[in-house]
Amino acid sequence: LSAGVVLSDPSGPKDGLPIAMSGRIWTLCDASNGPIEAGDLLTTSDTPGRAMKVTDHARATGATIGKAMTELASGEGLGLVLVSLQ
Repeated sequence: LSAGVVLSDPSGPKDGLPIAMSGRIWTLCDASNGPIEAGDLLTTSDTPGRAMKVTDHARATGATIGKAMTELASGEGLGLVLVSLQ
């Protein structure tokens, strides 16, 4: 799966950071907020650069990254996420 867009800073490093606005994306996930199961909604984690499981759906409105397509029982790891930013 390739990134939709690669952001680069002309005055910074030669390689930019890949970002995605939609699609299936391998994402660093953090299961410290509970095990992530396929179908769970994900939001930003307290750990920078990680996604975590949504536990409070009322607070997650407008802050959801997407839906988990794979599981992560514990710790941190890569998970396939159906990203749908709006």
